[in-house]
Parts: sequence; C-alpha cells; structure tokens
Amino acid sequence: MPARLGSRDAGRGGGAAGAAAPPPALPPGAEPRSGRRGQRGARADRAGGQPAVDMDVYRTPAAALDNLVARRLQPSAEFVGAARRALGALGTFLRERGGRAPAQPWRVLKIAKGGSSGRGTALRGGCDSELVLFLNCFKSYEDLGVRRAEILNEMRVLLESWWQKPIPGLSFEFPEQDAARVLRFRLASTDLENWMDVSLVPAFDALGQLSSDVKLKPQIYSRLLDSGCQGGEHAACFTELRRNFVNVRPAKLKNLILLVKHWFRQVCQGEVRREELPPAYALELLTIFAWEQGCGKEAFSLAQGLRTVLGLICQYQHLCVFWTLNYGFEDPAVRWFLRYQLERPRPVILDPADPTWDVGNGAAWHWDLLAREAESCYEHPCFLQAAGGAVQPWEGPGLPRSGCSGLDHPIQRDSAQRAPEESSSLDAVDPSAGSRQPSRPAPGPSGTASTTPCTLGTALDLSRISTKDLDRFIQDHLKPNPQFQKQVNKAIDVILHCLCEKRFYRASTVSKGGSFGRGTDLRGYGDAELVIFLNCFEDYGDQRARRLEILDEMRAQLESWWQDPVPGLSLRFPEQTVPEALQLQLVSRAPGSWMDVSLLPVFDAVGQLGAGARPEPQIYSRLLDSGCQGGEHVACFAELRRNFVNTRPPKLKNLILLVKHWYYQVAARNRGRQPACASLPPVYALELLTIFAWEQGCRNDSFNTAEGLKTVLGLVQQHQQLCVYWTVNYSFEDPAIRTYLLGQLQKPRPLLLDPADPTWNVGQGSWELLAQEAAALETQACLRNRQGMSVQPWDVMPALLYQTPAGDLDKFIGEFLQPSRQFLAQVNKAVNAICSFLRENCFRNSPIKVLKVVKGGSLAKGTALRGRSDADIVVFLSCFSQFTEQGTKRAEIISEIRAQLEACQQEMQFEVKFEIPKWENPRVLSFSLMSQTMLDQSVDFDVLPAFNALGQLSSGRRPTSQVYVDLIHSYNNAGEYSTCFTELQRDFIVSRPTKLKSLIRLVKHWYRQCNKMPKGKGSLPPQHGLELLTVHAWEQGGRDPQFNMAQGFRTVLELVSRYRELCVYWTVNYDNRDKTVRDFLSQQLQKPRPIILDPADPTGNLGHNARWDLLAEEAVACMSAPCCMGRDGTPIQPWPAKPSGFRRDGSLRAICQPQAIGSGRLESWQPAGAAGAMGIWGSHLYSVQPEKLEELIQNSLRPYGECQKQIDDTVNAICAFLEETRQLPQVICVAKGGSYGRKTVLRGNSDGTIVIFVSDLERFQDQKKSQDEILSKIWQGLKTCQLTMKLEARMEIRKLHGRLIFQLSTKWQSITFEVLPAYNALGLSEKPSPQIYRELKRALDVTKALPGEFSVCFTELQQKFFHNRPSKLTDLILLVKYWYQQCQAKLKGSPPLPMYALELLTVYAWEQGCGAENFDIVEGLRTVLGLIKQQEQLCVYWMVNYNFENETVRNILLSQLRSSRPVILDPADPTNNVGKDKACWQMLQQEAHIWLSCLSPNEPPGPSWNVLPAPLYATPGHLLDKFIKDFLQPDRNFLGQIATAVDIICRFLQKNCFPHSATRVQKTVKGGSTGKGTALKTGSDADLVVFPDSLKSYTSQKSERCSIIKEIRKQLEACQQQKKLEVKFEISKWKAPRVLSFSLKSRVLNERVDFDVLPAFNALGQLNSGSTPSPKVYAELIDLYKSSDAEGGEFSTCFTELQCNFVAFRPIKLKDLIRLVKHWYKQCERKLKQKGSLPPKYALELLTIYAWEQGSGAENFDTAEGFRTVLELVTKYQQLCVFWTVNYNFEDETVRNFLLTQIQRTRPVILDPADPTGDVGGGDRWCWHLLAKEATEWLSSFCFKDGTGYPVRSWKVPTVQTPGSCGCSHSEVVGSWNPNARRNF
Repeated sequence: MPARLGSRDAGRGGGAAGAAAPPPALPPGAEPRSGRRGQRGARADRAGGQPAVDMDVYRTPAAALDNLVARRLQPSAEFVGAARRALGALGTFLRERGGRAPAQPWRVLKIAKGGSSGRGTALRGGCDSELVLFLNCFKSYEDLGVRRAEILNEMRVLLESWWQKPIPGLSFEFPEQDAARVLRFRLASTDLENWMDVSLVPAFDALGQLSSDVKLKPQIYSRLLDSGCQGGEHAACFTELRRNFVNVRPAKLKNLILLVKHWFRQVCQGEVRREELPPAYALELLTIFAWEQGCGKEAFSLAQGLRTVLGLICQYQHLCVFWTLNYGFEDPAVRWFLRYQLERPRPVILDPADPTWDVGNGAAWHWDLLAREAESCYEHPCFLQAAGGAVQPWEGPGLPRSGCSGLDHPIQRDSAQRAPEESSSLDAVDPSAGSRQPSRPAPGPSGTASTTPCTLGTALDLSRISTKDLDRFIQDHLKPNPQFQKQVNKAIDVILHCLCEKRFYRASTVSKGGSFGRGTDLRGYGDAELVIFLNCFEDYGDQRARRLEILDEMRAQLESWWQDPVPGLSLRFPEQTVPEALQLQLVSRAPGSWMDVSLLPVFDAVGQLGAGARPEPQIYSRLLDSGCQGGEHVACFAELRRNFVNTRPPKLKNLILLVKHWYYQVAARNRGRQPACASLPPVYALELLTIFAWEQGCRNDSFNTAEGLKTVLGLVQQHQQLCVYWTVNYSFEDPAIRTYLLGQLQKPRPLLLDPADPTWNVGQGSWELLAQEAAALETQACLRNRQGMSVQPWDVMPALLYQTPAGDLDKFIGEFLQPSRQFLAQVNKAVNAICSFLRENCFRNSPIKVLKVVKGGSLAKGTALRGRSDADIVVFLSCFSQFTEQGTKRAEIISEIRAQLEACQQEMQFEVKFEIPKWENPRVLSFSLMSQTMLDQSVDFDVLPAFNALGQLSSGRRPTSQVYVDLIHSYNNAGEYSTCFTELQRDFIVSRPTKLKSLIRLVKHWYRQCNKMPKGKGSLPPQHGLELLTVHAWEQGGRDPQFNMAQGFRTVLELVSRYRELCVYWTVNYDNRDKTVRDFLSQQLQKPRPIILDPADPTGNLGHNARWDLLAEEAVACMSAPCCMGRDGTPIQPWPAKPSGFRRDGSLRAICQPQAIGSGRLESWQPAGAAGAMGIWGSHLYSVQPEKLEELIQNSLRPYGECQKQIDDTVNAICAFLEETRQLPQVICVAKGGSYGRKTVLRGNSDGTIVIFVSDLERFQDQKKSQDEILSKIWQGLKTCQLTMKLEARMEIRKLHGRLIFQLSTKWQSITFEVLPAYNALGLSEKPSPQIYRELKRALDVTKALPGEFSVCFTELQQKFFHNRPSKLTDLILLVKYWYQQCQAKLKGSPPLPMYALELLTVYAWEQGCGAENFDIVEGLRTVLGLIKQQEQLCVYWMVNYNFENETVRNILLSQLRSSRPVILDPADPTNNVGKDKACWQMLQQEAHIWLSCLSPNEPPGPSWNVLPAPLYATPGHLLDKFIKDFLQPDRNFLGQIATAVDIICRFLQKNCFPHSATRVQKTVKGGSTGKGTALKTGSDADLVVFPDSLKSYTSQKSERCSIIKEIRKQLEACQQQKKLEVKFEISKWKAPRVLSFSLKSRVLNERVDFDVLPAFNALGQLNSGSTPSPKVYAELIDLYKSSDAEGGEFSTCFTELQCNFVAFRPIKLKDLIRLVKHWYKQCERKLKQKGSLPPKYALELLTIYAWEQGSGAENFDTAEGFRTVLELVTKYQQLCVFWTVNYNFEDETVRNFLLTQIQRTRPVILDPADPTGDVGGGDRWCWHLLAKEATEWLSSFCFKDGTGYPVRSWKVPTVQTPGSCGCSHSEVVGSWNPNARRNF
C-alpha cells in the first residue's frame, strides 16, 4: 500500500466526518438516529418504522410500493421548505459575517449543500444535511488540519448568535459533538415528527468553479493523493460532485433509493447494532448501480428494483463497483491508486466523487447481517406479482441472475475492472460484455419497420395489463429511453457531417423521418430515415440512374470515417434488403437499444417548403405524370409525412406506441406459423389509422387510452371497408389530382392513403391476422373496465361520408347505416311480445284499461340506424279523456308499467338482451334491447302513456277536425301532445319507398356527425325535422322511387343551406275546412322562417328556435366534398326542389308566401305592415322585438371572450413570428385589418386581414407587380409557425387563385384572414403627409389602378379610426352587420357591399346623431337603416387623415364629392369610395324600409337620431341651398297640418278655458321657430302663449302661473279627446306647475313640433301691425327689473308677437340661413353639452339677422358667405355688441339710461329686439368660447369652399353697434365705454 495513505482498512467515514476517526454517531450518508429515548425516541420509532419482525415494506404488496413511498417515505414538503429557508438564511449570515479575528480573518467563497437532503434522497422523519463552507483561508488540503478547530469554534459562536431570531416552525439544538472535523446541530419541527441533523463543514475549494459536462483535470485527484490523507478524509471537498451524481437521477430512481434506505432503517431498528452496518450512502450507490445495469428507464417497477438491490446485497462478497465519471485511468498516479483500491476486500463501492473513499469497505462493515435479512425476505408480499408469480429482478451485466444461488459470472471481471492495458475507456460496468447484438431487417423506404421484428425478451403481454394501468404501461415499457435518443440524435448529426465532407454531390436539405422523426419510435423497435435531397437529381427519373453509385459512395465514406465518434454507440451495416436505401444500425451497449437507419438519397420534389406550408398542386401533378408505381417516391415527401404526425398531442403519440406494441406482439407470436405474417400491412398504416380514429372520435388532448385502443382495434376488424385519406397536402381543387383521387377511391378496400403521397396506399397487406388478434384482444383485461364490462369505443366508422364518392353512397348506406336484418327481426319480435304483455297485464286490478300499444320512433318508421337507435312505445290508456289529463297520474302509471316490464323481463325469453335501468324516474320509463352477438347494435325505448285522441283510426283515414280543434284549445307548448299522434307520424314515413328511407338514414347520419361539432349556445334542429325535409325534397324532386342517392342528398343539403326560406307543411291529416284550424294555421305560417310543421300535429313547428345557421354551414361544406361530386369531379346537381313551393294535389303544402286559409281554398296572404315585400326572406332579426335587440347582441353576436382571447393570442404569435422570422428578412412590420383589426368581429365566422409591409415594395406601383414570390415566402413562414409553435387556435392555410388565406378556429369562432403584402406608405409616421396622397394619386394614374386599390397600405389608419370607440357603438356595428348578413340571401345576384361601408356608416350615424357612450341601440339601428333608405343622398367622409389644404388632395376630394351618390370615403384613403355599388344599395334600401315598417306597422317610425345622409361639414358651399332644401326645410304639407291643428287648439282654448270663472283668454299667440318661420324638418320647437285677462301685471304672471297651467292642461286633454287632427296630438305625461308641453307629430313622416304652453301678461294689449309699443310698457318692465330679483328676459313671453314679427317678415332666404345656423348649432350642442352651457339658440338667430343686415341686406345672397360671416362673428364673441331700436329706443329717458347701461355689459351683448332686459348674448354667462372654438374649426370645412375648391369670402360686418349707428345722438357716451364694465344698479 502506498505510504501516503493511512490505514488500509480505512473507516466507514467519508463526507465531512472523515474516515479514520472512530465511528461517528451520525455517519455521512446515513440517516441520523437520536441517542435519546423518551418522547422524541418514541416518535422516531414511529417515523422510522416498526421493528424488523414486522417490517411494513414486506407487508406491502408489490403494486402498492409506490404508494408507500409517496405517503410514508417522502419527507414533508412543509418541513423541507422550512429547513431549506433556514439553511439559506444561515448561509447568507455566514457569508456576511465571516471570521472576525483581526489577525487571520476568513471569508466564505461558496457554500455547497450535501448529505441526503442535498442529494434529494432524504427520508421522512430524520435526515441529514451537510453545509460545506469553502473558505478563502484554506489554500490546500493540508491547511484544513491546521485551522479547522479554531474556525469551528468561531462558527459555533456565530451559529448561536444567528439563532437569536428563531425560524418559525423549527427548533434548534446542539447535540454532543462527536467529530472533530464538523460542527453539528439539529433543526426539528415543532411537532418533533421531522428533524434534520446538519453538519457545518469547513473545506478547501479544490474544484473551483465547476463547469457542466466538463471532466475534472486529473491533477485535482493526484494532488489529493499526494496530501497523505486517509480514505475519505477530504470527501467534503467534493460535495458538489457527489450531490450532482445523485441529484440528476430520475424521480422514480430516488423513490427506489428511499425504499432501500427505509428497508435498511427498519433492519437497524432490530437487534442489529447500527454501528456495525455500512452507511446508508453505500446503499444509495448500490441502488444506482443496479438501475444503470438492469433498467435505465425513468419508469419501472419498484418491486423489481428492490429485489435487484437486495440480490446484490446477498452477493456482497463479489461486489466491486466504481464509476469513472469524474476520475479515470488516464493519469498514472490515479490509475495506480485505483488498481490498489480495486484489490481491497469485497464489497468495494468507490465514491464517484472521491476515489479514496470506499463506502463499501468490506473489511469494516457487517454486510453479512444485511445479506441474511435480504435472503430471508423473498417470499413476502412485496415480491409477489398480482397474478401470484414472484417478482423477477433486473438482468444485466454485473447483476445476479434469477434462479442462480450465486454469481455464475464474477462481477469484478467485466471490462470496467479490467486493467488499463486492456481497455482505454473504463466505466462502472461495460454493458456490451456478453450482450447479443440485435439482428433485424432494416426498414423499407417508407420508413416503416419490418413486419418480422425480433422479440422483446421480457416484454409484458398487453392483454394482461388492466385498463387503468395502460398509461403507466406506456410510460414504463414503451416510450424510448431519452438518453438513447440523445445518442442517436448525436450519431445522426455525425453521419450527416461525415457525408457532407464529400463534395461530389451536394445536399439541398436533409429530413429526419421514420418513426424516430415522427416521434412515434417504440422502445426496442426504432427506425429512422435520413432523407438526403440531392441537387444532382432534377427529376424523379434521375434517382434510378445514379442512386446505386451514390449509395456505394456513402457506405465507403461512413466505413472509412466512423471511428466510435459517439460513446456507447456502434455502427453496423446489416444485409442490404432495400435497393433504394443504405441500411445501417446504431447499436447501444445497453441491451435492447438500437436504431435501424435508412439513408435515402432522393429528388427534392417539394423544394424549400416552409414548415407546415401546403405544396403547390403542380408538385403532385408532376408526380402523377412521372408514371411511378404507387408509393415509389414516398421518400421525397418525408417532411410532410413527419410533420403530419409530429404535431399531434403527446397522448395520441402514446396511443400510437400502444397500438404499435400490440402490432409487434402479433407479428412476433405468429412468426413462421402463418403465411400472412410476412405480408402484414406496414406499422405506419396503424399509426395513420390511430390518428384517424382520434380525429373522428375524440380530438381531445386528454382521453381514455383504453377507449382509443378499442376504437383502433374495431377499425382493424373492419379493414375490408376502410377508406381513409386526408387533404392537408393535396386536395380535389386541381383537376389532375381530383381525377387521380377519384380513381384511387374506386380501388378495393382497405384504402389508407398516405397524407403526404396520394400514390401510396399504406393499407396494402394482409389484415386478416391483425383482425383476428384484434377480436381476441377485445375480450381481455386491457379493454374491460373495473366492473368487468367492455369499454366503449369512440363512435368512428371505417369510412367518412364526406370522403365517400357520390356513386358509392348506396353502398355506404348498406355497409354502415342499415341495421342488421336479423337484429331488427329479433327486436321486432321482442317488442311485439312486450306490447302484448303490457296490453294483457297492465292495470288488471284497476278500472284503467290499456286501449292500445303503438310503436313509434325510427324503429317503427323503418329509418333506424346501425348502432344505437331510438324508439317509442306509446301506451294509450282509458283514464285519459282529454289532452290536458295526459300529465296527471304520470308517476302512478309509470310505476305500474315498470312493474309489468320487470315481470315481462323475468318471465319471457328473448333473442336480444333486455335491460331496464335501475334508477327510477317518475316521469320517464326507458329500457334497451341489445344484440347478444353484435355488441354495437341496440335500441333504446321510451315508454310513454298517452291520451287516445285518434280512437280506432282506420288505415288511410284522416282524423276528424274536432281532434285538432281540441288540440289547439288544449296545448301550451309546441308539440306538447305529439305522442297522441304517433300512429300518424309513423304512417307518414313508413309507407314511403325503401330508397327514400335509405336517404333519410343518410341525412340522419350526416346530422349526427354535425351534432358532434361545437354548437355554442342553442341546439341543432330536431332530427325529425330533417326527416320531414328529406321527404319534402323527394316529393318536390319528382317522387321517383329509384332516384340517384347523391342527387337526393345534395338536394337536402341545398334546402338546409337555404333554411331562411323554408316554409313546409302537409295537409294529409289536417286542412283548412274548420275555421279554428284554418286560423291557427294562418298564425303558424306567419312565424319566422324556417317553418316545418309536423304533418300529424300542427302545433309542432320543427324549424323553430334552433341553430339552423350551424347546420347550414356544415351543409355548405359538405356540398363541395366528394360525396356531392361526380366521377369526373363535377358537382352533383340537386333536384329542382324549392325551399317553399305550392302544390295543389292536397298532399303537400309548402308555400313561398305564407298562405292564409279562406273559404274552402288557399289564398294569397301577406303579413300586416310588410306589404309582402319580405317574401320568403323572413329572417330571424325581423322577429326580434326591439327591446330584445341588446339581448340578441349579447347572446348571439358578440364573440365569446375565451374564443376571442385564443384567436388574439394566436394572431399575436403569428404576427410576432412573421416579424422576427429569418425566412422573411424583408418584413418591416405587420398590421391587422378587416373586421378583426377594427374589432368588429361577429360571433361564428368573420374576416380579417394580415397586412405585411415588406421592403421589396418600395412604392405604391410595386403592388401591381406579381407577388407570388412574396406570398410563397409568407406561406412558408406561416407553415413554419403552424408546426413549430403551440397555437391557441386551430390554423388552416390555403392558397386560392393567387391569394393566401388562413383560417383560425376555436370552439365557437372562426376568422378567415387574407394575407396581403403591402408598401409601407406611412413609414414611421403616425399620420400621413400630403406627399403620401400625392404619390398615391400618381400611382393610380400611372398604373391605371382602380381607386382604392392601394387602400391596404393604410390599414393601420383604418384600424386606428375604429379604436377607442365605445363598446356600445361596436355592438351597434355588429347588429348592422348581422342585419346585412341576413340581407345577403336576396343579394346573391349582385356584387356584395363591403361590410366596411356599413361599419363607417354606423360610425357616422353615431358621431352625427349621438356621440354618447351609452345610448338606445334601437334608435341607433333605426338611424342607420334610415340613412340606408336615403342612399341616393349619402355623402360621408372624414378629414382626420387628409383635408383640403393640399391641392392634389383637394382635387381628389372634389372629384369624389361630385360623383354620384352614395359616397362613403375611406377615412384613410380619399380615393376609396367604399359605398359605390348602387345596385346593392337599392336592394338594401328596400330591406331597410321593410324592417322599419315591421317595427311599428301603421304608425310613424320610432325615435331615431337626427342625422342627415350628408353632413353639413362635407357639403360644398355652392350646394348649401340644396342642402337646406333637402334636409332642413320642413314638409309644407306638415306645416299646413300643424298650422291647422294649432288654430283649432287655440280656438278651443279661447272658447273653453275657465268656463266657471270670469276669466277669459284674450288672445293666443304662436311663437318659437314655428311662429317665426324658421322651423327645422326634425325636432322643431314652438311656443303657444296664452294671454288670460286675469293677469293684470308682470308680477301676477309669476303668482298665478300654476293655476292657469292646471286649467289649460285640463282643456288640452279635452281637446285631445274631442278633436280629430291630421297630426298626432300628444300631451307630456310629466306634470309640473310651471311648464306644460305637448307635441304634434306627422302620422307618416318622421317630423314633429314640440310646443310649450306659456301663460303671459298682455303687456302690449291689442297692438296694431307695424306700430311700436308705448315707452311706458318698457319703463314699467325696467322699473320692475331694477327693483326686484327678476332675471333679464324673464317676461319676454309678453313680447312674443314682437319677437315673431321681427323674424317672420324677413326674406325667405334669410330664414333658410337661420335654419342652417340652427342646424350647425344643434350639432355643436350635441357635441359640447357635457362641457358647459351654450348660449341660447335665439342669440344665433339674432346674430344671423344682424350679419345679413350689416353685410348684405339683399333678398338673394350667397348662403355660404352668410354662413361664414355668422361663424366669424361667433369667433369674435368678445367684441360683440348688437341691439335694435325697432320696438324701443333712446328717446324715453328711462329706456335710454337703461340701454346705455346694458350696452356697457360684458361682451357679448345681444339685446332681444322685443325686450331690452333680455341680453341673449349673456356676457360670460354662457360658454361662448366653446362655440367659438367649434366655429374656428368649421371655417376650414368644405362648406366654405366654392365649386372650384377655393374659400368663399365673408361679408364685412362690424362687431360693435353703437347708439350712433342706430341714429341716436348719444354716441359720445359710447366712446368712453369700458367694454368689461359690469352692470351695477
């Protein structure tokens, strides 16, 4: 032995404790054990286990060991967390404090956590931990001995200081210190159930900063050996290596370590002294060794592992285990030392981090004690399988063999213990020693494994695995070893690098295929394809010419270059059986691990196709033209094949592994015994079949594995009917491919086309053996649930209806839909017996009698489907004498029938299985009849008691009308009593031709497939409705009993797609003879479409209240599928059946217009108010009540939040990918447009655009160039995104006619995006400059592009325009779009209007008419539809992005605004008139009229916003007169009607007011805008001033107002009752003492006038026309104003006549100008009312008159000039001083002084010409500044531009009027005015 080592018998120590010292109380690696007893000792016993005589490990069954570990052995997470936090805090504390000795301070360099806690192998109860402190004061191993004691003392002081702040939940104590090299303390939980013994170990930092995967330099260990240390003395210095060696192991292996240590702990609890046994760490290493050599899997049986470890313990005398992970034989000093260590007494178990520490130490520990215990335990339950056999240990190099009493191969003689001369690379055990190399053929070019694989030596039989254990079985036994996969990946990279070294051929790309590439490689059955696409192959034919030469060169290259470049893997060349490939094998040293690899040089047919991109159809056309054999060139499409499988959910891949495992078991069991074995279909066929089963039956990421397996096995048994293919890479769109696919579909079954290569039928081969084995496996445990019943498979057929050629539909029905005749006969026989039994035995001791028993449902009609069908047994009872009694006594009747059914079940023998559910329901009674032999065939019956309404009706006779009269009077809910008419329902179908019933079966099957789709809220229409619709289609189509099935099916789909037009009923059982029935049918037929009346029960409308829209979507999709396509690819034409027709043969009444029933015949009828214009297009929206519209939006129009979020996340991910991917280096940015970008997406299907701004497009003109190349790159990018990213929404990508489209779908939402490359016109700017629009105009001229063709370049502006709009406005947009969608049924013949136009129109309506965030949605809809009615006048545009300042833009706008209406300009692109399609607008105009009429028939339309079809802002100045005439002037007839009505009201009031009083009405005067002649078309105001003689003064007007108003109101109400007016007279319901209002509305127009009735003092008396009031009148008013708190203008009503006269006699054009100004004011008021009080409208009227008087005075003037002048005066409001002296002047002193005071008030001053106290300018009382700001903005609007686009001029008008300007001699007073002086009385 070398002198530098201590005693050869190095102690058991190690770690921090040292090796030579006396055995410590708590050896490193062993679990601690308290030296005390008492309470803690008792708890320790409970935590650590029972005495050895009653060990819980032994008593635990093998299958329950995992549970034992999880529940009792794994440490408490709460305690572990608390301890971890405590140690972390301690480490921080020690780092910060360090040594305080001034002479020799120390500092912590780093801290490593070791012990079982650090390694992740701590047991519950007590465990150990090491806190190794690497200090800067230790420069070598030798320094440790010098300063360790001193530093430990310092650390103790620090530790006691640290614990001054205890850790919650933990206690702290110092035990007796029994080791000189460590400082020990204990952390215990407060309940003393868990504790941790911690060792603080100061150490030398021998390793420095460790790097992962970098082997240590040998000098580290040679330096250790030179230190003269004892064995394991410095093991603490290598704590990090030791921790990492264990910590990276699989979780299950750590569980096995816990189990072994728990066993060890329980052994120690017996009589054996703990100090005599090896450390627990030795057991940890031994467990790792056993796992590495015998298993190596992440999932395994704990019982097998424990059995193996105990077997090694029994053979401890032969154990010699070590690892060369951190040290090896390279360095001479280390090599010499290792040789010495390996000669030590057995067992030798070297620490993998420190070669000096032999933790096995056969010379020191009593392994024999452990061995005796291990040998005695093999018969315990923990080592017995569930089936009764013994658990077998693992087998492998270095492990004892099962059944051997000793080791027949010495463990120490494996290559790991050979001398260095024999091996240059050593490991603990060489797995290749004695192992056999696998021998199996390589896969064919398909990448599929051979059909005769080798047997898995100890593979478990699938049939013995229980259903619940299948997932675990897959994890434990079928999934490949990740470590081996990494090795293979590395080897493949090496192979490819090797091949690329040679330059005589060049690879364009390489694809990894086979099951390895697809992610479906099975453990022990792996195959990989390396498909090398070579540039030297320019066509498919080139491959044959040069392939052999290239394969030879590849083999030579690999043989010369491969020199064991991947450790653990060898390369072998088996016999070459496939001429197209170079076959090789990668073989691991681990047993049973190899990979068959095929190198395939091929032609690059697909090219650089982005991941997930769809190949161009020309690729497949070229393949078909090559004349290849089926699947000859499948390798060329390896990437597509790989991607098709690789993107599937992990659990689906697990199911594939399970199916493949079963396949290989079948092949292995039958090898050589049956000829069929050699020709089994390739295993890849089973992969595809599994995917098909999952897609059609499940589609969930998580599912029941047994159900999936059962489904696949069922399909295997139906192999003779298999027809499976996908259209993800090729489809029927291209004529050549369509012809070829249709030809493929005519070939014999099974047909299973490769989704990447349509020429390869993967299903070729002999399926019989697989079918037999599949049938046998279905009876085994793996496919039975806990109750022993067979698990139910998914509902999947071996062929899809959509994929079935039209000519094969009859065959499809016969093979898959028609139930077995034998089963039907058995069921009918059983049902007849049951019916007879019930008839004879029910209610035998009761007055109730069974009148008859009738069979109903699909079974009785002859339309039952194979599988589970439904049927009814209706029992007609004598206790029901009318319909309404049918619901009584239900529970009692059901109970009696149930009792008799159970008796029938016991007494009678049936050929079918008769089952009655065990649960009882008082309302429903059901039972099932199931086939005894065909387990998938059954009929579910409902037993229904019913009233015998029909009596004993003879066959062919129709019921009496009284039956239906009674029904109509009795029913509450549609179809409530339909069971009473079961015979009629049955007879209506059962008498039809057999082939029609087959068509009904086909339609029902299609319906069931649709019912699997996500539906959102609401359910699909009832199945019975589809049956009736099928009958209707056949009757309309000619009634041929031998019709073309595809035509019939296509016709039904067509009718479903046109569901909004459906109105179908028959008169075979009821008709129009009885008035009650006739009236009822009339009501039924007025209901919204679709209408399908039950021919037996007219109360049952089977089309009502269902999601026909979802069914229609599926119908449209199905109509383009092969099932509706002829052999030549042309669509099948439907029969000429109308969704609504009229037949006069009495058998069918299916009508276009709703028909009312007249006297004995059917006559045309139209719904009231609709004038028949609705036609067949009675839509859902029309039937919604206005108050329900918001509910409709919420429930049906808004996208679901979850779905929208999924799509948003997906779109964001796609956009980010496109912006960042290197495949598209030219992408500048990506914008979102369409409805999606504008956030106006409707629920269901919607649209969007993804606009990609690319640098290749440098100007607008470039967009006219071909964009195929850009789109192809984008396509590739999208496909890459689809395959490489986990997207929230399902993504489908297509290229159609030069357009790139992708669809994102979630459960209830689908959005179709068009991808548009575009020129980045905006650059980095947020707003466009005029230069951009100049370039746009130039590009349009140069390219002769259509206006708006480049609007996509402004997508960001369009998107921004809609953002930040109120959510309720978005709701209104959705409602308008929904309305338009329903209109599209009528617009099929005309080009569709862009939805964008209606969206803009809705925004315009809201801006102009409301502007509020919360509004009435019905008013908004009425407004938009009202604008659509005025489409000939629509002119809408915005100037948010462009205006009239630039000449080019101005010319564009002028050109657009001169064009014919409607004009709706895109706010982002002035060249884009989105509303230019006149034909479509005219159709919409009609529909808008219909909808508005339906809302309030025979009444004027309800309230809507006051919005004009052309905004004033956008009207050119020279068209303002037309604007006023079209939109502002009220209807003359209406004004005449108003005048007449007001005269009648005034006369009535004068005659009838105050009848019991002396008071009389002196006069009644009309005021307001109506009295002045300035009323607007909508919403005008007027005053009706009543002058009673009881008011003698101004003050009395205030005091007596209330009583007078009360009397006037009473008389107005009387007038309302007595007088018939041409207008609608409405009095406000709101009663107030000061105000009385009423309205006069047109009965036909949307015009109204609101009146205020005002009592007033007759201050003027009987004033003659043209005369002025006496100054005394104003003097009294002024005195009252000065002496009281009266407000200015409070008594202006007394001067109403003067006010009216001041305006009424002005020129007509001036009044029109006033109307224009008032309209402008209204718009401002709506916008600004939230910001402040605007001046009164009367002020603007007076200002307009003033402007005209001062600036023009002509009767005919330029309206634009006048309007401009008024707005300029508004902007100068702070200077305004305006008054008139027509009614008062400066002559009277009182008036003069008052006027001089008034005109010195704060500006603006505008005095009422009738009342000098009324300053309607109001100074700073009103918010003139807001109005002035609006006026300033308006001055730049289009209404102040002339016909050439240049600004109009304003009149010259002074802002200040002086007394001198009015002819007064007091002008000198004005000169000294202070404009800001305030009134001061």
